Amino acid sequence: MPSATPGKHPRVACCNQRVAALSRSVGSTGLVEFKGAAYVSRVNLLRSIQRLWATHVVGSLNWIDANGQLPPGRVSAHTRCTVVFFVGSLVLIAMSYGVLSQKHQRGIADVLIGFISDLDGDWGAAVRPYRELIRMIAWSLGSFTMYFVLPALVIRTVFGHRLRDYGLTWRGVRGHLWVYGLLFLPVAALVFVVAGNPDFRAKYPFYKNPTGLWDIIVWECFYALQFFSLEFFFRGFMLHGVKDKLGRYAIYVMLMPYAMIHFSKPFYETSGAIIAGTVLGILSLRSGSIFGGFLIHVGVALCMDIAALSLR
Repeated sequence: MPSATPGKHPRVACCNQRVAALSRSVGSTGLVEFKGAAYVSRVNLLRSIQRLWATHVVGSLNWIDANGQLPPGRVSAHTRCTVVFFVGSLVLIAMSYGVLSQKHQRGIADVLIGFISDLDGDWGAAVRPYRELIRMIAWSLGSFTMYFVLPALVIRTVFGHRLRDYGLTWRGVRGHLWVYGLLFLPVAALVFVVAGNPDFRAKYPFYKNPTGLWDIIVWECFYALQFFSLEFFFRGFMLHGVKDKLGRYAIYVMLMPYAMIHFSKPFYETSGAIIAGTVLGILSLRSGSIFGGFLIHVGVALCMDIAALSLR
C-alpha cells in the first residue's frame, strides 16, 4: 500500500504547547509530570491514528483512483457503465419481487415435493418434513441465479472480460488476511452481545426449525452460496464494472443499494451495512478479490445462527 506522510495536526501542536507551558509555569512536580505524560500519550495516539488513516484509508483510495483500469473489452467504458447500472437495477427488481417472495419460495417447494411424491410416495413422505429447508434452498439458488449467473453472463458475453477482472480470484487475498481478521473479530463478538435482542431473535436464524444436524449443514452450505453470489454482485459486478470511470466513488454508488437490501433487518444491522459495505468495497478494489468479504460474511452468518440457536 502506498504510504502518505501526514502533516502536522493542529491538535497535536496545541497539546505540545500546553505541555510546554505547564512545565514552565509549575515546574517538574509529580502532578506536572503526570499531566505531561497524559498529554504526550494523547499526542502519540493522535499521531498514530492519523498515520493509520493516511496509510490504510487515504492511501488506498488514492491507489484505487490511480489503478482502476480494466482490460479492453467488446464495448466502450461508457456503454459498460450503462449496462452495469441497467442490469443491476433489473437484478434488484427481480430479487425483490421474485426471489425474496416467500409465496414464490413455498410454491417452488410444494411443486418439488409434489413431483417427488408422484414419482414415489415414500420419497415424498421422506422429504415433506424438509419443506422449509427446500424453501430456503430455492431462495439461495434464486440469489445465485440473479446475483451471479446473470452478471457473469453479461461480463463474459457482452463485455468480453474475464470473471477474475471482477474479483473472482483468490489472488490478493492473502496479503489482506490480517485486515479481514481485524474486521471479523469485533463483529463476531458484537453478534453474541446483541443475540438476546428481540429483533435479532425474531429475524435469526433464517432456517428456524431444523430437524437435525445434517439439514443444518445443508442449510449453511446453501447460505454460504447466497453470500458468495451477493459479494460477486455488489463487490464484483457493480464495483469493478465502473471503477475505471468512477474511481473511489464506485464504492458509494454500490453502497446505496447494498444498504437498502438490509431494510427488512434490525436497525443496527442496516446501519452497520454502511460501514461494512464501505470497508469491503475498499478491500475488494485494493486486493482485486471478493473472497475476503465472502469469508467474513460466512463467518459472521455462522456466528449469528449459532448465537440464535443457542438461546432457544
